[in-house]
Amino acid sequence: MLHLIIVRHGEAEPKVENIPDKDRKLIKKGLKQMRRVANFIDNMSYKIDKVFSSPYIRAYQSAEAVLEELDEDLKIETIRELEPDQDVSALVEKLKELNSAQTEMTIMLVGHEPHLSTFIKAITGGEVELKKGGVAVVEFDPTNAKGKLTILLTQKIMKRL
Repeated sequence: MLHLIIVRHGEAEPKVENIPDKDRKLIKKGLKQMRRVANFIDNMSYKIDKVFSSPYIRAYQSAEAVLEELDEDLKIETIRELEPDQDVSALVEKLKELNSAQTEMTIMLVGHEPHLSTFIKAITGGEVELKKGGVAVVEFDPTNAKGKLTILLTQKIMKRL
């Protein structure tokens, strides 16, 4: 069983004509959002084993901010399967390969919309929208590529926790 902590990147710089979308960075608000995500992870006593991030700067910075707040020294692995234009089946396959040893793991995935919501729907059947800085927790069984959505939080809710 894989425990997936699915995080949408925090608030980033606005789209500007001369800056490629992949190079947009987190702004202060985005870093604050990621600290809230880290506090949620800590309060729930999740122990992250592996971190995958989209190669886009705002997603990578989001993963970094969460790990820094948690004081975790994990390597962030950037994977194309988390880029916004990728087919979610590639991400499902990556997770199935990862769990070939049938071990329990907690994996944090950091990416973009609508890709993450599409992924969640593909494995759980649930129709969700992950807001900026939002978190979903899914219990994922790689043997049948099915999951169960157990938590879905927005920044508004995390502010009150």
